[in-house]
Amino acid sequence: MTIELARFFDATLNSHIFDYIPYHYHRQRGVGFEVYSRREKIELAMKRHRWLYTRCRHLMVTKTELKDLSPEYCDAWLGDVDRNITGLGINLADEAERFWFSYARLRDAVVLLHEGYPLPEVFKNLDPSALKCDERTNVVIVYPHGNTTVPVALEQNPKLTKERGINLLLTAFPKIERDESYGCEVLHVLDGFTFLSKEDYLAALLASGLKPEEAEKKASAVGSKGVLALFSFSRPIVAHGIFFHFTHPLRPEIEFVRAPIIQPLIWEAATYLKCKLPEMLKGSGIRTADQFNWYMDQTARMSEAEAKSKIRKRLIDFSKSYDTVIIKPEKESGGRNAKVIQIRRDGKVLEENLTEAVGLVYEISKSDNVVVQEFLKSYVRRLYTPEFLENLVERFARLGVPVQLYRDPQTPLFSYFRQILVLGEKGYEISHNITVIGTSGVANVGQGGLLYEYTDDIINPKYREDLRREITKASFRSMEAQRRYLRTHWKEILEDYLEIHPEFAERLNFRVIKDLTGFDNRDVPYEMGDYMPVFLVDENDNLVRIYDEDSERLIPLYDENGKPTPVQIYDKDGKPIPRVDEHGNPIPIRLFDEKGRRIPLFDAKGRPISSLIMYKIEANPGAGLWRPHNDQLPPHRKGEGVYIIFSRLGERASIYRRKLEDMKVKVVEPQRREPAEYIEKEKGEK
Repeated sequence: MTIELARFFDATLNSHIFDYIPYHYHRQRGVGFEVYSRREKIELAMKRHRWLYTRCRHLMVTKTELKDLSPEYCDAWLGDVDRNITGLGINLADEAERFWFSYARLRDAVVLLHEGYPLPEVFKNLDPSALKCDERTNVVIVYPHGNTTVPVALEQNPKLTKERGINLLLTAFPKIERDESYGCEVLHVLDGFTFLSKEDYLAALLASGLKPEEAEKKASAVGSKGVLALFSFSRPIVAHGIFFHFTHPLRPEIEFVRAPIIQPLIWEAATYLKCKLPEMLKGSGIRTADQFNWYMDQTARMSEAEAKSKIRKRLIDFSKSYDTVIIKPEKESGGRNAKVIQIRRDGKVLEENLTEAVGLVYEISKSDNVVVQEFLKSYVRRLYTPEFLENLVERFARLGVPVQLYRDPQTPLFSYFRQILVLGEKGYEISHNITVIGTSGVANVGQGGLLYEYTDDIINPKYREDLRREITKASFRSMEAQRRYLRTHWKEILEDYLEIHPEFAERLNFRVIKDLTGFDNRDVPYEMGDYMPVFLVDENDNLVRIYDEDSERLIPLYDENGKPTPVQIYDKDGKPIPRVDEHGNPIPIRLFDEKGRRIPLFDAKGRPISSLIMYKIEANPGAGLWRPHNDQLPPHRKGEGVYIIFSRLGERASIYRRKLEDMKVKVVEPQRREPAEYIEKEKGEK
């Protein structure tokens, strides 16, 4: 029953957005619901799902492992709309929202069960001093409780509290309020969801009135990983650092509390602008794939026939240079609704494929801008080691996907790399190195791709050094280029963002500000960048082109007839490499000797020549691939990537906390609250 309920919820609710609006309400499934506001969509969802709420909750408390738990526990964790009981953490006054997020809580609870997470320990009215919230730096993740990636980070809370003095909590509905202690607006947190250390769990039990011997007995069962807990606070605490969900209703206002936030609005908006990526990177020396864009407003001002005719012409012209293209919506992430289509074969247009491509571009452009991009070839068999490829075949086989590495017909394989950069006190740092490999052109984990940690030992030794250098260079250089772009183009980025989030327009009073740490809200504190290697050598490792960083162009060493171009290559002594023999025949330029050792070669400007370069594919917001990356790590390294992210965010949050304390104008005595209560899971106990 747990499995079936989890499948049902994930097939019907779009958990990629905070509101969990049903999939068929979204523009990607059709534009019919676009006339509705967020409020109207939630009201419609309530109307259509009201009977489902009662049915699903009944199944959960009678047919899943929740059936063995006390009614008081189920009421606190799930709530019960039919009895006007709201689950802990759903801090909403509006009736429709309260219902809808109570329905979402059912989804969250059953999906966490399905994913193997324990049922949380539950505390009501917990005094924040039990978790030292007034002493520690409080970093909050503002996400739904059932996001299955975020717990990877929450599992690091015991380590963060011990080593860094950081509380890492998830909360879904914090409030922006004026705090009289500081005389300014802050983000107040009313509840938390996280893994508590043994020490914090014991303190929470004692603060909730349990006898010491009983509390000690419960806490003694907690290991180093901690215990998952949900708690409401007896008084609000202040968030000092914020990892914010990019579609949360507070999105337009959150930056004005001036706390460090992982994803400022302008940068988050820019990550969706795939049409603008080449412009963003211009001058960085880092390239992206060639592309042309087709815009919504072009389709809007033309008849269907005229729009399709112009799209067809653009595709035909583009396919003269690139016979295969990838077509994707500008503002979707994770490869959703992207498709690879071959337009030409042996120079001839494939009419059926062209018609499909025209139709796809036109349909997407009804609700989003469209990027038509050269499809970059993957050379998985060349790039990775034989040992890695054998492991790849085994992992695919376990998924029921047969892969033929070398026997014809060879299974197509595609890959890309992801590096995550996060800003701390000492600058940017790489927290994650990831590679994803799939059997389809969009090698996405959510669409059947396999994720591995990118380490040097899985890469062909000939290309290891080049790949590591080039991807690191691409990450840091593109970051600087994007930061420059945001400073000068933030107004147009904002305009584009509001086209896809019109619900924010009325409440968005954007202004350029700095948070209390001095960080500008047009800057970039965190990025998940996707990259693809582009080889400069052929399959025999002969150099066939070079990359000029100044002009950002690939320069061929041979023309269409195979004759050398005038480009000159130099050896380590500065001598030109011969391009033709005595008979005028081309001489291959080898990059490796017979033993696979690198032959140093240089361009006309004296720069070393690489075997490959990295193209940037796109930037991403949010927490993508944290969990599958963590699954690949050995036990002693579990959580190290997210630990870097939140310890670095915590460094900035600590600065905010100190600045806030310097602003303190008075001490506000906490109001008397109901006593704290620990809610037993077992039936018949209190």
